[in-house]
Amino acid sequence: MNRQLLLRAAIAVTLTTTIATLGSAADKPIKAFILAGQSNMVGWGDSTQLPDELRKGNDRVLMFEQGEWQPLRPRQPANKGQKRVGLTEFSFGLEIAFGHDMAKAWPDETIGIIKFSMGGTSVLAWKPDWSKEDADRVGQGRHGSLYKKLMEKVEQARKGRDIEIVGFLWLQGGGDMKKADVAKEYRDNLKSLVLAVRKATGVADLPFVYGSPRNEEVPDDLSDLVPKLREGRYPAAEWVLKAQFDAEKQIPHSKMVILRSIEKHPANVHYNTAGQLKVGKMFAEAFLKSVGETDSTSGIRTAPPNCPACAMGLTAEFVFNRLDVDEDKIVTVKEFSASPGMQGESAADEAVGRIDKDGNGELSWQEFEAAYKERHANCKPSKPSEGIGPVGRGNATMFARVFMLRNDQDGDGKVDKSEFRGSQIGFDRLDQNKNGFIEADELGELHQSRMNDPKSMRERLQSGDIRKARDE
Repeated sequence: MNRQLLLRAAIAVTLTTTIATLGSAADKPIKAFILAGQSNMVGWGDSTQLPDELRKGNDRVLMFEQGEWQPLRPRQPANKGQKRVGLTEFSFGLEIAFGHDMAKAWPDETIGIIKFSMGGTSVLAWKPDWSKEDADRVGQGRHGSLYKKLMEKVEQARKGRDIEIVGFLWLQGGGDMKKADVAKEYRDNLKSLVLAVRKATGVADLPFVYGSPRNEEVPDDLSDLVPKLREGRYPAAEWVLKAQFDAEKQIPHSKMVILRSIEKHPANVHYNTAGQLKVGKMFAEAFLKSVGETDSTSGIRTAPPNCPACAMGLTAEFVFNRLDVDEDKIVTVKEFSASPGMQGESAADEAVGRIDKDGNGELSWQEFEAAYKERHANCKPSKPSEGIGPVGRGNATMFARVFMLRNDQDGDGKVDKSEFRGSQIGFDRLDQNKNGFIEADELGELHQSRMNDPKSMRERLQSGDIRKARDE
């Protein structure tokens, strides 16, 4: 039996269900987000102030621009107004921080951004039942239907890659705060826009996350607000703010992000680099919270209902000991990167960073245990059944069952090469009888053999056996 192979499979599944595994994202649909709105969605962030990894992007966080999917990065040349506040290269919006934060939260997925936005626009310019006469109430009939242009871009993105639309982000409102008659229609217009996007994408419960800018004078709770005209540039602001507040209750699966004290360019309404990065993180946190995958502080995702780690009876101590190669009760980024299922040191650094509470770049047993318990707080304990080994050593039957749940797409009880989510080499090694399928019996036998094997992961790593098997 190939015990080296089983070690790799067991540990990779375990890490996937805790915090770390990146998995094989390239062969799965892109998790795509639609972004739309006005100037702060367009963005006034300064690309020269970003670290290289955000300026250049990578293949796991993508954007659809110029008719193709490409690494997410600032690409819009600074305009005259932006140059006046110091931008010299490219501008960017909340998509940079949002996209990369989502990639950290979903380490085994490719994240995609489909953004179409235009500065100064009213929601009238975005109406699904757009008419030039209606848009001209705010002097924007010349733009044409922005909703139509947005959805055309979404359809082009669909043709470019296999995508799954998972969220709709909206940052807009200032364009409707200048005229009371327009502001009073904001709530209904926003609701019709969200409904139309959901219908067009075929996702009836598509999460909708939107921003609501507030100054210090406006409270969070606007339940009792009776809008009235105010002095200044935005006399009808209270109707829009009230509509945004009410929309969270009236639009199912929606989440409002209150944007208060966001850093801006001097004497300007536009968020600067720090402001855009902060807003992007706030939107990512709000989205994850709205779909129940994180709390407001830790960023640790709740384990799925069919959690493989719990199904196999794997404990925090069992996983930690297999990562802690030198047995010093500390897991370093280097140790994490050497574990099967990780894709290099940068991925391991991201994984460690998510639960490294003291920020020292490594994980103590206390940090790992706390994160493991938080992630699996709602999991049901593994029940003893045929194939169960000692506590923490796993359940062969459940291991095979979970593998089939993740890979057997047609439900025929076996996995062929087209269904397998790993590499060709991995498939060939798991297909023990070489019949062109991975079957539950093969997996169960391999898994239990590994769990009963006295030779530990630590010995295999130190001897180089794991690296040899992985590199073959």
